[in-house]
Amino acid sequence: MESQDTSKKPKFKKLGKYYLVALSAIALSIILSQILVQKFISEQENDSRIINLSGRQRMLSQKISKCVLLLTKPSPSSNDFIRVKELEEALNEWKAVHFTLQLGIDSLGVKTQNSAEVKDLFNRINSDFDTIVVAAEEILRLLKNNIDSPKDQILKNTEVIIAHEATFLKGMDKIVFQYDKEASIRVMNLKNIEGLLLILSLAVILFEVFFIFIPSAKSIRKTFEEQDNSQRKAKKLTLELSTLYASLEQAYQDLLEVEVAVEDFTLYAKCEVTGEFIDFSEKFISVMEFEGERPSNIFNWMQDQGYGEDYLKNIQKMILNNKPWTGEIRVVNEAGDFVWLKINLIPTQDNQGTPNQLLMISTDKTEKKEAETISREINKEKIEKKVKEQQFRSALILEGQEEERKRISRDMHDGIGQMLSAMKFNLEAIHSVKINTEKEKLKTVKDLLKDVIREVRRISFNLTPSVLSDYGIVPVLSKFAREITKISDLKVIFENKTGFLTRLEGKIENNIYRICQEAVNNAIKYSEASEVKITLTHNSQYLNLEIADNGKGFDINKLEEKGHFSTSGHGIFNIRERANFINGDCEIHSNEGKGTSISINIPLE
Repeated sequence: MESQDTSKKPKFKKLGKYYLVALSAIALSIILSQILVQKFISEQENDSRIINLSGRQRMLSQKISKCVLLLTKPSPSSNDFIRVKELEEALNEWKAVHFTLQLGIDSLGVKTQNSAEVKDLFNRINSDFDTIVVAAEEILRLLKNNIDSPKDQILKNTEVIIAHEATFLKGMDKIVFQYDKEASIRVMNLKNIEGLLLILSLAVILFEVFFIFIPSAKSIRKTFEEQDNSQRKAKKLTLELSTLYASLEQAYQDLLEVEVAVEDFTLYAKCEVTGEFIDFSEKFISVMEFEGERPSNIFNWMQDQGYGEDYLKNIQKMILNNKPWTGEIRVVNEAGDFVWLKINLIPTQDNQGTPNQLLMISTDKTEKKEAETISREINKEKIEKKVKEQQFRSALILEGQEEERKRISRDMHDGIGQMLSAMKFNLEAIHSVKINTEKEKLKTVKDLLKDVIREVRRISFNLTPSVLSDYGIVPVLSKFAREITKISDLKVIFENKTGFLTRLEGKIENNIYRICQEAVNNAIKYSEASEVKITLTHNSQYLNLEIADNGKGFDINKLEEKGHFSTSGHGIFNIRERANFINGDCEIHSNEGKGTSISINIPLE
């Protein structure tokens, strides 16, 4: 049996190795893709800058031609000075950009690694470029030295510029197209590499799904199904026990409702209306074992037997109104034995209809009552035996569930939790992302992974907190209150009023924790409370645990009448069962609109 249970356990160690390999592959592919993407993005930015500067060269050459043409007008203008300055600035920028495109200048933010084709195209237009530069600088020199310099020299240089501009523009067009073609090739290369990385990532994900997640999910699902089956069996046994209690109660009720035959009634005594005894029957004397002094008044006799004065006055009032009274009384005879009598006090009337005598007609029900008591004791013994057997089975089921929770919690914490942490460190090591959208995606992935790690830790803690076995119930309840406050809208406060620090038996600490967990979960689901307070106090004999909320409460009597303790989600039945397993006394107080309080006293011996 032990080997069979072992074979059912998910092989987390083996799966953990696969999982670590898969996570490392994903992390490696992410890092590699980010490095390549950033590299190509930088190159793409540089390519865009180069294409922009190449296009600007065409604009600047046209601007230079426009300026020199305006300066060759026959009559000088007041705007000539501005045009000279504009020509000089355009010429300087044109030369700077031309040398940058060929050699690369860091001040302009451009790094050029021209291909052989681009270099050849620049070599073809360099002579035109140099000729235009010399002519433009000659025009600037003539205009700066003497504004009335011969127009023929300026006109001659202008013709030179115009003649070489067309060749330069055609050459720059070819350069721009070549730059664009090379940038497109690099973009296609990037797409191909991204496609390969995507295929690699999908392959890793498929490997995780088919060889890690699906086997793990099947194993965990099977474990929880086994626990659910055990819980259903326990509930079924509990319902059977409840049915047994109900049938026993009905049997008692039926027994109590059995009517005694009329012929069993016997005249026990005659009395005055005031209750003074006139005559006793032999049956009454035998039952009560009267030997010496006999009672003188029936009402005084009943009062001596312990019945209240108001009760007897009501009987007297009925007799005086000509109404008979019927009831069961328990008395003690002269030998000291209990005797059960079913009495009919029937008034008799005179000719005027006034009650004058009282007949005491009774039957002895002592034997029937004793039979009922013996039957109840026998049934009680059988029920107690079944209850103990059920409690023993339930205890074994709960202990098995606790062990299974511990194992799953340990595997999740030591296996999946560690691997998720490793993946988190790998993602946080990526710092080279520059694009805002990629940064947002990376941030979203990191936040999602943190949420997953937090959720795994929460589930592991809820299954079985490791603090419980290491440090005891007080630290785990304190941590439980903090954790629930963080992850829900409910404020949970834990207070150890008497400084209780003693370690208890493992099953006792487990059940105390589960009781608190069940009560707080009920408060979250049903009570609409804003605060739950867990209080721990103790003395030399008992440890008291109290869980109180300020929620809407409920009518506990209605809940008991409907029998919802074992079927509803309130979990009250589970709380009482767990308290019973550790010999605790459980009291639940709740009123609608006034919250709910659960108090459990646990013996420390």
